[in-house]
Amino acid sequence: MRRFPRPLPTVALLLFLAAAGCMAGTAAAVEPGKPLEVLYITGGCCHDYEAQKGIITRGLAARARIRTTVVHEGGNSTNHKVSIYSQPGWSKGYDVVFHNECFADVKEPEFLQGIVAEHAKGVPAVLMHCAMHCYRAGNDEWFKFCGITSPGHGAHYPYTAKLVGKHPILHGLPLEWAVPKEELYYCDKVWPTATPLAEAMSTERKSMQTCIWTNQYGTSRVFGTTIGHYAETVATPEFLELVTRGTLWAAGKLEEDGRPSADLTLTPGEVAAATDWAGGVTLPEAERSRGVRLFNGRDTEGWEGHLDPYWSVENGEIVGRNTADNAPPVSTYLLTQKPYRNFRLLLEGKLAESEMHSGVAIWGKKHDTGGEASSYQGHLVMFPSGWGLYDLFRRNGIAGDQDGRAKAAGKQHDWNQMEILAIGSRIRLAVNGREVLDWTDPQPELCQSGPIGLQLHSNKVPQEVRFRGLVLVEDPQDVLVTASPQ
Repeated sequence: MRRFPRPLPTVALLLFLAAAGCMAGTAAAVEPGKPLEVLYITGGCCHDYEAQKGIITRGLAARARIRTTVVHEGGNSTNHKVSIYSQPGWSKGYDVVFHNECFADVKEPEFLQGIVAEHAKGVPAVLMHCAMHCYRAGNDEWFKFCGITSPGHGAHYPYTAKLVGKHPILHGLPLEWAVPKEELYYCDKVWPTATPLAEAMSTERKSMQTCIWTNQYGTSRVFGTTIGHYAETVATPEFLELVTRGTLWAAGKLEEDGRPSADLTLTPGEVAAATDWAGGVTLPEAERSRGVRLFNGRDTEGWEGHLDPYWSVENGEIVGRNTADNAPPVSTYLLTQKPYRNFRLLLEGKLAESEMHSGVAIWGKKHDTGGEASSYQGHLVMFPSGWGLYDLFRRNGIAGDQDGRAKAAGKQHDWNQMEILAIGSRIRLAVNGREVLDWTDPQPELCQSGPIGLQLHSNKVPQEVRFRGLVLVEDPQDVLVTASPQ
């Protein structure tokens, strides 16, 4: 789900370096477990929650096998009641709830009780920054849940978070962590159930204020930090490592050495998939919580096709390959198990061996022909030897390389960054930052919902094609987001 509203090169590099460092580890081979399911609740006043949710969800996924569901409501208000909290058993299906909301003027005790009751029953929690200032219902129940009582904050300035304890959550942090320009919260009370892990000097109060801690609320583990006002701070490797470890600890999935439990440790391919180009593309605001990854970086879960001998996964990439001896007589496809109609697809493709084109098939169906059960009938967006559009097993060529733009933008034996925007009967394509194709099908009845297919072309020579990224948004805005103005 890659949803950064800010320029990405620096952030993406930091995420990659962090993922390759502290959290990746060298754990013994263990059968991957199901992802840790995190419910991330955000919204309210005073912070760039749009930026933060993208940075944090991407950061968690780059460090452990964590899948995040985002609920973002309330605009910039202080009195919005997040709708999910009114549902009975609202936390069902989630392993951890990550609170990054700011609704100080929601003060009804009954509403507050509906939130904390789920946690009291044993649902772990992570609390960040302004979550400490929410739900001031005239009693101390929210603060008891948080583990500290914070009445407000001082000015914005850099400060040093000094570690005051030893804990797996703190693994890798310096004893004195220089936090960038921030907003240090006051701490009037540390509850008896809480254990401070770090504190910082308040310029206004001239005393140390707890800024990282753990808490026990009923049977639930709670991790909290008041750090996180600015998106720039949230994007630092130190912060992302901290909240990832805090999330894992709350769920009982953090080892003593600060690494994820073996079943949640990412493979190198998953790390690569979590930090690729497609995931770092800035989506329109309305799409930033709706991007999904079609490929997990580890295996072909969610896909089907002629896997043996043609399709495999290597180093976070989908690979289509054949030798001269087993060349497919008819083009074969790796197909999504789910059909798609109107979508934005972000991916990278590379023709590693041979000069035969490959492509992405859309708006069609699995087609059994010539002894190949996993061929395709529908539209094919071709790359890179022959750019354009082809109508497989129907009309053949339907659009060539318009004015040679794709050939000028594309790379023959290197990675091509591609955006396919398929809406209605119109297909648009951007390659390496340039719009290269805009075509509307004169027969819209042929533009139907169908699986997305990755092509390994029929051939009589060895060939290899690779794909990575594969981030998709359904029902997107009708604008290419990766094409720079010509």
